[in-house]
Amino acid sequence: MPENLDANLKVSSAVLTQTLDRLEGHVQTMERSYTQSEEIASDVARTMVSTAGQKFVAKIENWQRGYRSVMAEYKDLVDAVHYTSKVMTDTAGEADSNMDLWSSDVYDILGK
Repeated sequence: MPENLDANLKVSSAVLTQTLDRLEGHVQTMERSYTQSEEIASDVARTMVSTAGQKFVAKIENWQRGYRSVMAEYKDLVDAVHYTSKVMTDTAGEADSNMDLWSSDVYDILGK
């Protein structure tokens, strides 16, 4: 097994985690927007008792459905990335611990 496989697996796992961490900031912004949309929809429904107000609230509710769908997909992505990261870290650890079992002679034989 090449020596850099362990390092590559650890780096790839770290990159996945860092990417999710950066994405988390965007998700928090979306969560704040969702909360604000609930407040706006409530205000509009209470103060604009008209067809226009109802249509506006319907558009907000449509956006909220889309938001909930995106958030469900995001949760699935986070779960999958965490699982993948764990597998990569475990694999890197196993590769590292098993490197002592292999000698360079085995690599020479397998390479022929």
